Amino acid sequence: MPRYYFNVCCDASEVTDLVGESCPDDVAALSEAMRTASAVVQNRLLADEISLRGWIEVEDERHRPVLRLPLRAAAY
Repeated sequence: MPRYYFNVCCDASEVTDLVGESCPDDVAALSEAMRTASAVVQNRLLADEISLRGWIEVEDERHRPVLRLPLRAAAY
């Protein structure tokens, strides 16, 4: 099963996923990216940080970009 990496990119920081997740395909990786974005948004709201600027960048096993999901997509 292919491995995907979910990097969190925000205003002043970037968290690089060094471990990754196994997902059957790009669609499953999008679903995982949405879960990751939702967790980031929830943590920001709990920390009283309202900014939703930023994104989850998904890379394949060769670290090639597959998709970029805006954090604001998880707010709806």
